[in-house]
Amino acid sequence: MAAIGIGLVGYGYIGRVHTLSYRELPLYYPEAFSKLSLAAVCTSRKETAQAAAAEGGYSSWFTDVGELVSDSGVTVVDCSTPNHQHRQTLLAAIAARKHIYCEKPLALDGAEAREIAREAQKAGVSVGITFNFRFVPALMRAKQMIAAGLLGEIYTFRAEYYHSGYVDPQRPLVWRMKKELSGGGALVDLGSHLIDLVRHLMGEIESVRAVTKIYIPQRPIEPGSQTLGEVTVDDAAWLQVRLAGGNLGTIEVSRYATGSLDDLNLEIFGSKGALRFNLMDANWLYWFDAGKAGGFLGGDRGWTRLETVQHYKGAAVPPARSILGWTRTHAECQAAFLRAVADGREPEPGIRDGLATQLVLDAAYASARSDTWVEVPTA
Repeated sequence: MAAIGIGLVGYGYIGRVHTLSYRELPLYYPEAFSKLSLAAVCTSRKETAQAAAAEGGYSSWFTDVGELVSDSGVTVVDCSTPNHQHRQTLLAAIAARKHIYCEKPLALDGAEAREIAREAQKAGVSVGITFNFRFVPALMRAKQMIAAGLLGEIYTFRAEYYHSGYVDPQRPLVWRMKKELSGGGALVDLGSHLIDLVRHLMGEIESVRAVTKIYIPQRPIEPGSQTLGEVTVDDAAWLQVRLAGGNLGTIEVSRYATGSLDDLNLEIFGSKGALRFNLMDANWLYWFDAGKAGGFLGGDRGWTRLETVQHYKGAAVPPARSILGWTRTHAECQAAFLRAVADGREPEPGIRDGLATQLVLDAAYASARSDTWVEVPTA
């Protein structure tokens, strides 16, 4: 693969995660990514940009996005900024004819996402989206099994994603709690992953009906402050969704699920079998084969635990028997994007997936306001 220079915009929590994954890629795939380099990093202030370059191992640093995207050493722009900054960063990268890897969600809403998709297509720029859970081997196996027809007709499904980090009422008001900066709350933050997985595994979402909830409407504007600010996004959301084939299922997300850590759960029930997956038990996919005979003491029927662990084709390290780490899925998502760019293929997940997810989010929020089913526009 030709030389790849990563230009990272934003070096907060997710910027560090992306950096770690890029640094690991040449070790996972030495032949493919031996020429990958961390070319530049951009943050809003000189001191943070310099610190990010030193910590992350970037060759240069900037405080202006325009300067980073114009740097000749940057071939791919990674957007790891807060959501409200995505549009300006992506449009700048597109104008400079640089390929883009963007942390989800693509934008604040469907209108912004359509604009970005339109400009990227006009410029011939590839855009990849960080839907890293597609690259959990268990879910890769699930995709394979569904495509092979092993579940038969899919009757219904349930997708859940629970965090508990917002339970403390003294947690201060951050950008993720402000609609103008985030575009939405738990549904955007967690639900975008589930929406993408449902689309990826089972097909397009045609319509939704949603309910959202805010549990703590006001929070300290900064740590220890007695001054409170308004929370303007959802803390939890419940969606009924109808797929293009008529299948019905549910999506549920919450940042108030007391006792949860990173609990993403997926169940899919079909005429020939069923699948279960839990991110906290990510090394296995659970499969029920309805074709096995029942009988005395249950016969041969029952749930089978399928070994998936870290079976990534062609990876030099770690061995396939190794337990899966969360950042490994980020690296694999990045690898898929970079290979697609090198081969001249449309990345998957790509711009259409980012736009389609954004349109489902828009429809869900419209449904929550109107208490009716809302159709999802075509991406």
